[in-house]
Amino acid sequence: MYVYVVRRILQAIPVLFGISILLFFMMHAIPGGPMAMYEHQPGMTKELLAQIKANFGLDKPLWVQYWNWVRGAVQGNFGYSYSYGQPAIQMVLQRLPATLELMLSAYIIGVLVSFVIGVISATRQYSVTDYTLTILSYFGVAMPTFWVGLMVLVIFAADLHWFPAGGISSSGTVFSLGDRIWHAVLPVSILAVYQVAHESRYVRSSMLDALSEDYVRTARAKGLLRRVVTWRHALRNALLPVTTVMIMDGAYLFGGALITESIFSWPGMGRLFAQAIAQDDYPVIMCEISLLSVIIILANIVSDVLYAYMDPRVRYD
Repeated sequence: MYVYVVRRILQAIPVLFGISILLFFMMHAIPGGPMAMYEHQPGMTKELLAQIKANFGLDKPLWVQYWNWVRGAVQGNFGYSYSYGQPAIQMVLQRLPATLELMLSAYIIGVLVSFVIGVISATRQYSVTDYTLTILSYFGVAMPTFWVGLMVLVIFAADLHWFPAGGISSSGTVFSLGDRIWHAVLPVSILAVYQVAHESRYVRSSMLDALSEDYVRTARAKGLLRRVVTWRHALRNALLPVTTVMIMDGAYLFGGALITESIFSWPGMGRLFAQAIAQDDYPVIMCEISLLSVIIILANIVSDVLYAYMDPRVRYD
């Protein structure tokens, strides 16, 4: 297993290298490139623009710029934000705890609810309950996140005043767990709804396969309670196919934070990324996308390793 993990990590290095090449040259291919923010500022002259390029090293050949950027990125240096003058990695890491708070809450709730809904749908196949949960799941997958977020914001924050319209906590108050949860209800719900709609279908399908196996029929023939057969025997084996899906969904939640955090003014990485795009803040954009790429690759490795631990038949030796 350890040899496999080391091999996967070594295989991830050229993948990250390829992503860095694609990312770097795509950022230079957009109109204006890394200097787009400065080109549109009033009073900007060609002489001043050339001086700024020289200061940032953007007047050198493209391959030299790429090498300097990769060398700095490996050391954790992604440059300084054009908008705030702070190290890009420092700004991202400052926003990381708020994003983790939002992501982990939504992920845990989404996984638990997905299992419950998936098991209920599978054990009551073709019933009214199954059809109702299926229709709701399709709605959850089909509805755009930004539209659902805006509707929830209008109804529960603007009209009913049940929850705050945005932010991570009430301004001017000391830290309070209840206040933090109150602010997190709406954004966490939006992220969890999509996750539940997506993953519950996988759980249902996997449970249907498990319930039709011989060992389940044997357990029932022995007179075991239905809930014991369902939750202890069938669900344990149904976990295997959905493990990879759920772990990857946890990584992709970081991408979903871009919209959710922007709508609810949540001070996390997603909102910072949206602001960086609007301001053409090249170093912050590069830093966030690079970090997200690393997270997704690590999630792939973790899912494969966890799959082997859950199923003794899987061997990577």
